[in-house]
Amino acid sequence: MSTASPTVPAPAPVPAPPDPVRSRVVAAVLALGVLTSATIVLWQPWGERDDLSYETLADHRTGAWLGAILDGVGMAAVALGLGLATCLLVRGHGRTTATVGAVLAGLGAILFAGGSTAFGVLAWYATEPDALPADQGDTLLTYVDDNLAQLIVVSGAGFALVTLGSLTLMFALWRARAVPTWLPIVFAVLTVGLFVTTGTVMNVVQAAQTLCLAGVAAVLSQVTRSPGRG
Repeated sequence: MSTASPTVPAPAPVPAPPDPVRSRVVAAVLALGVLTSATIVLWQPWGERDDLSYETLADHRTGAWLGAILDGVGMAAVALGLGLATCLLVRGHGRTTATVGAVLAGLGAILFAGGSTAFGVLAWYATEPDALPADQGDTLLTYVDDNLAQLIVVSGAGFALVTLGSLTLMFALWRARAVPTWLPIVFAVLTVGLFVTTGTVMNVVQAAQTLCLAGVAAVLSQVTRSPGRG
């Protein structure tokens, strides 16, 4: 009488390491986005944060236009770069979380960039005396300040989605132990700090939060230079 030998389960396939060229491109986009966003937050080229008065925007007319565009582009590069970087780094536990976070952050990036660009263009035209006399420009911006829903609904929703998506991505990185464990924790703490600080302190906290993400770019670059790691 023969005895059937037990079936040995096949070993789980080992995920292929990230493609070096693509990974370095993603790391570079993320790093440039981080640098751009942190610089804009500390620079505040439009004057005082959330000050939509004609006098302030007129005094920073070109800076407000350029800063708003760079703010949108920088945020988009950060959100999209972080999403792609996380999906490249998280190849085991946390893959579904990484995908969800990347989608949320990507949608938020699109909305925020659109809203930020709209603000920059509006401020530029409204403060051009050849287009609108100063009193009319002041009336327009006062109306905008009193009715912010149409301006904020896009960029505000984008910022909220980027924030939620980034936290989700950080959780995926933490769960997969794809980055040093302190990095997602510090990022989460600084994210909370954005909602409990104001003025210059808030600017510094936001810049520090953004700069944390340079660590993700650094890890991705290191992984692509270390075959077999992961």
